[in-house]
Parts: sequence; structure tokens; C-alpha cells
Amino acid sequence: MSKTRKFGRLLQDEMTPYPGRAAGALRDTLVLLLSVALAMTFRTPGMQLAAALLLLMQRERPGLTMRVALEIIVSTALALAVSCTWVQLTDGTEGARFYGVMVLIFCSAFCMVASTMALPSTIFGFYGFVFLSNWDGHHSADYNVRFGLNYLASMALGVACLVAVEYGFGTRHPAEELARELRRRMSALAELFSSLANDEPRNDPHSFRQTHRKVLQLAHAGDMRLRELYDRFRDSSAAQDVPVGLQYRIGIATRALQRSVALGFSTQQEESGVERLRAYAALAELCRAAAEDKAPTTSAHFESDSRTLQELHAELGEYLAVQHASGEIAAEPQASRMKARSAFFVPDAFTTPDAAVYALKLTLAAMICYVLYNAIAWPGILTCVVTVLFTGLSTTGAMKQKQLYRFSGAAIGGLIGIFVVSVFFPNMDSITSLIVLFAPICFFAGWVMRSPNMGYIGVQIAFAFFLTTIGGFGPSTQVTPARDRLIGVALGILALWLVFDQLWPVRTTDALRRTLQRIGLATEQLRTEENAGRFESLRSMVSTELANAQQLEVAVHFDVGRHQKRELLETRKLLHRIEAAAAEFYAEAASHF
Repeated sequence: MSKTRKFGRLLQDEMTPYPGRAAGALRDTLVLLLSVALAMTFRTPGMQLAAALLLLMQRERPGLTMRVALEIIVSTALALAVSCTWVQLTDGTEGARFYGVMVLIFCSAFCMVASTMALPSTIFGFYGFVFLSNWDGHHSADYNVRFGLNYLASMALGVACLVAVEYGFGTRHPAEELARELRRRMSALAELFSSLANDEPRNDPHSFRQTHRKVLQLAHAGDMRLRELYDRFRDSSAAQDVPVGLQYRIGIATRALQRSVALGFSTQQEESGVERLRAYAALAELCRAAAEDKAPTTSAHFESDSRTLQELHAELGEYLAVQHASGEIAAEPQASRMKARSAFFVPDAFTTPDAAVYALKLTLAAMICYVLYNAIAWPGILTCVVTVLFTGLSTTGAMKQKQLYRFSGAAIGGLIGIFVVSVFFPNMDSITSLIVLFAPICFFAGWVMRSPNMGYIGVQIAFAFFLTTIGGFGPSTQVTPARDRLIGVALGILALWLVFDQLWPVRTTDALRRTLQRIGLATEQLRTEENAGRFESLRSMVSTELANAQQLEVAVHFDVGRHQKRELLETRKLLHRIEAAAAEFYAEAASHF
């Protein structure tokens, strides 16, 4: 298959509909349109920044949406207060502003890694930089304060619309929906393996293609919906009832679907012997037992000459074991849980140098951009600093992945914005026509944002589009914001490449080794820990590490260079070890409690 066809296949997979995608995109569209319409009606500046940021904090459960919204508003208000206080204390001198930006970005970057509130910390750094850098324009103090208050008001208006929509349309029973989605996936796998065991690819190709298509659709959906439901369930009022290892099972189910899809394609072109058919039957029995939440009736002995089938059997066996073990663990008291979640900093925030080193690297990259765009007096490319804040991730692979998505989204959104400004804006004179024009573009951005792997492109499409089209309270006549933003993104990527990839590289395998070490340490602590509250914090940590490992599994493919092949091979080995370590943790949890 040529690279063009592979790329086309990848785009098709990312844009394929799946259950809940259209409804989520419609909610995103409603939130954005309400925010823009109210901002235009009340003439509140700054919505071009706030509207796109709303996509970053989408949550499905209304209560969690309210909590995140309050955190974002507090972060924005704190950024405004800190910037105004700093300027007041230092009398607004340029040298002091330079040091203020440096300290603010360092504190924000440190909290991104070392705290339990990564998104509010990012928003604090973003708006803090925007407010401080606005003083570089040598405007009056009154103008700069009003500028900050207007942007705070626009953010508050946007999150109010977000909360209202989520309370109106959000699902209120995440536990039931998550259990239903997992059963659906296991049932689809059981049906697929039963078809393979009956040799349907040759006996009844049409029926097998229909069965295979169901699994293909679920595989395309990825784990995004499942993780949204998991977050809602974990943070709901019934969070103490969350089964142990639930996030681990989500990862296994997602990988099993992806492997089974490839297996289904290859099986249609090869013959299966008796031993292979028996292996399919054993896998079908495992999936059926997982879907019905009962022990399998087949023997634990499994033989197959296929490494893929052996790995599938091992993973599905772990899924079933964790599923049964989770019922044996006593629920943690709600008071203990709330106490475990009250800490702002993670346990090793000040005992390891990782957070401080990351903050230094991010600050250096941001200050390179800040000095450069001020030296050439081009404030339009200040998005280079924003690019550093939002894409400067710890590993080079994850960083390059997000940079590619940001650049692609900025280009697509900018081109759409230029087209709209050039063709449609000269003939528009009302908010109604503006909303009608924005609706399909917002839906498109929301749809892309819910892609299994490329969701960040949707956020950037909305960001670039709004920056190009919302320049004031009348039809925009300038297309330079799209050009400047793209140049700023490219400059930010260059600064990050210099600092994170050349001076202080952190490869994906380095992060995975730390993940393996933390999970192993959590297992050791669990063997000697008698406090149920401590168990909950360990379980939360292991779940977070597993989610990060699954993201790094995709990000490693973007870590291009001479080391890429070695990184890919080592990553696969480490992921298997991490899965085994997580299974050991959950098994120890079942026996310990």
C-alpha cells in the first residue's frame, strides 16, 4: 500500500462516525455559537481566545463540568491579578516585565507537571502571558486593565454557556453507560471470534463482513468515549464504587479491538486449520464470559502458532481476572476519598527533579520566542509562546505529535477563515448570518476534536478560525492574523525542537521506564500498606500511569530520527512489562483487601 493510500485510510479511520460522536459535536457547536452570539450581543472582547479554549475543557458530566469551569475562571482571574500586581509593584518597567513573564511561565510549567490541575495551570500561564505581554504595547494602564477584565468576562461567559449546555444535555448515569459500552465491545469480539471459529470467512463471507464491520466501527471509536465515561464515573457521587482496574480493562478492550480488526482482514485471505479454529473458539468463550461477567468454561490451556492469538488470549485472560477481582475489594469511604483527592501537588513533586527540569526547559523555549518577537517588533507572532505552553510536553515523541497537530489545525483553520472573510463577510450585516455561517465550521471542528487520535487538530481549527474571523464586533477585513499565527506556531515549534529535542531530549522509552518503576513501587507499597485511603491514591496513580503509557504508545511513532526504530522496539517491550506490572498490582490489590 502506497503512502498516499495509507494516509487516506488513516483519515478515513479518524473521521468515521461512532456512537456519541455526532451528539458530542452538536453540543460543542451549541456551546460555541451561544458564546459567540452572547459576546457579540454584549460586545465583550476576547471571545476569539475563549471560544477555542472551551473545547479543551469539554466534560460530559455536568457536576464535573461545573468544577472544571470554576477552576478555569479562578485561574484566569488569578493570572489577571498577578500580572496587574507585578506591573504595579515594578512600575511597569520593561526589564521587570521580562522577569515577570519568566517567573510566571516557570511557575505555570512546574504546576502542569507537579500538580493535580494541569489544565488550570496551563490556562494560568496562557492568560498570564497574554495579560503581561499586552503591557509591551505601551498602552495606558486603564486600557490594559480593561483589556484583562474583558478577556476574563469573555472566558466567564463561555464557561457559563458550557455548563448550561452540559446540564441540559449531559448524560447523568456514567456507570451504567460505561458498563454497557464495555459489554458491547466484548460481545462484538465474541461474535467475531465465533464467526472465525465457524470458518465463516469462507462459508458465509457476507455474514462475516457484517460482523467484522461492527468490530471495525468500535475500533475506530478508540477509547475516547470510554475514558470520558470513566472520568465521569470516578468523579461522581458514587465514585467509591468504581471497580479496581477499570481503566486497565478499558485499555485492554481497546487494544483487543484493534488487533482483532487486523486479524479479521488477514483471515479473509488465508485458510485456518483445526488448531486455529479451536483457538478462535477459546477466544470467543473468553469474550463471552467477559461480556456476561462470568467465569469461562474452557480450560486455561491454550495452544496456537500465532503470536497475535497468544497475546490476545493473555490480555483477555487478564481482563477477565481483573474484572472478577474487582468485586472482592471493599469500597473506600467517601470521606477518605475526598481527603486523598484534596492535595494540590502530586506526591513526588518536590522529591524528584523532573518537574523542575521540565519547567526550566519550557521556560527557556518560551523566553527564546518572547525575546525574538519583541526584538523584531512583530507582536502578531506571539502565538510562538502559546505554542510552547500548549505543546511543550515531556517526551520528544508526544511533543512532535502535538506540534504536527497544532500546525495542521492552524493551517486548516486559517485557510477556512481567510476564505470566509474574503467571500462571505462582505455580504453579511447581522449576527444571525454570522451564526448560520459559523455553525457548520464549529460542527466540523467539534467532529475532528472527537477523533480517536487527532482530536487536537479540531481545537486548533477552531482557534485559528476564530482568531481570523472575530477581530471585533463587525465583519473582519484582515487576513493577517491567520498568517501571523502560522508563522508564530512554526517559530514555537523551532524553539521547542532546539530545547527539548537537541539540548535536553527525553525519549518515550525514558518516560515508559519511569512509568514501569512507579507501578512497581506502588505494588510494593500496597503489600505493606494497611490504609484504605492510601490504596485509593495508589490506584489513582496507576490508572493515570496506564493512561499516559497508552498515549505514549501512539506518540512514539512521531519521534522521528535515527533512533526511531530502536525506540519502537523498546517501547513494545516496555508496554508489555507495564501491562504485566499493572496486572500484578491489581492482583495484589484483590488479595490484600
